[in-house]
Amino acid sequence: MIDIKNKIKEYLTKKDTKFNSIFEINKMSGGSSNEIWIIKYLDNNTENKIVFRRHYSRISEKENLYPPLSLSIESEVMAVAYKQKIPVPKIIYNVDKDHELGESFFMEFIDGITLGNKIVENRSVKLLKPNLASQCGEILGKIHSIPYQNIKDLNTSTGIDEMRKYKNIYQDYSLNIPVFNLSFKWLEKNIPPVTNKCLVHGDYRNGNIVVSSSIGIKSILDWELLHLGDRHEDLAWICVNSWRFGKIKLPVGGFGLRNDFYNAYEQSSKKKLNKESLKFWEILGTLKWGIMCLKMYDAYKSGYDRSVDRAAIGRRSSETEIDLLRLIDNEDRYE
Repeated sequence: MIDIKNKIKEYLTKKDTKFNSIFEINKMSGGSSNEIWIIKYLDNNTENKIVFRRHYSRISEKENLYPPLSLSIESEVMAVAYKQKIPVPKIIYNVDKDHELGESFFMEFIDGITLGNKIVENRSVKLLKPNLASQCGEILGKIHSIPYQNIKDLNTSTGIDEMRKYKNIYQDYSLNIPVFNLSFKWLEKNIPPVTNKCLVHGDYRNGNIVVSSSIGIKSILDWELLHLGDRHEDLAWICVNSWRFGKIKLPVGGFGLRNDFYNAYEQSSKKKLNKESLKFWEILGTLKWGIMCLKMYDAYKSGYDRSVDRAAIGRRSSETEIDLLRLIDNEDRYE
């Protein structure tokens, strides 16, 4: 087992002498496939921070049935996004896979509010003009316009691909959850056509945005699930009830309305949205999260990761059953 902190410091000091003043390196809690480390250092007697991102050091074959995206691809796409003036951390250094740290990268630290529950409770955020939902729509339109043709080895995943993937994971647990079974049957009958694939963020939601109470969105984080696919996937994922943090009547991340979000997106992307596709992806997204919760609990139960986070998230699988029934029955309107 290598000493990660010493290797981080060793790598950075070779890159720039300013990192001789590093005084703190801490690993952040959470994260299923990628570790996040915060490095603090002094530059002209001023405290600065950068972020280090690497694959989770304890990924096992069971947990890693679907391997995480290469960090070199993630950083490449983020670099392209940065050049396109999309709010995203600037990549500072890429670390080669043959280095002791493993394939990884360093990026700038963006200060702001990142916890979803803090964002939805912030009074100043609620008064922003344009509002946060509109900002999310405008930015997502720009993300979906990222030129990806020269980026090699991007995965492609459409609605049928995602549905089959999570059905395989669900069946691997040999469980019989009636609401999940019903949802898969509904999805199989309502698979939407895919036209004009684009680069999809894959985890665009409250919890992966950095927000300032004065200006709104400062950065979009966690690009590890990016792929080519259906733009409606991102548009629906942020509306899944689990990302509303208790503000059920504000479907866009618990802070905004669908109309503001959709209208801003269509203006930004110049693309019209399909309501049936939005409903399909919101139901699939809700079901996906329920199955992810099962994975979290299994990781805890097996002893792979005994953290409180895993156990606490695992119990939330039952919440998605209520959400799925409301969506299928049109109680939670997606229009």
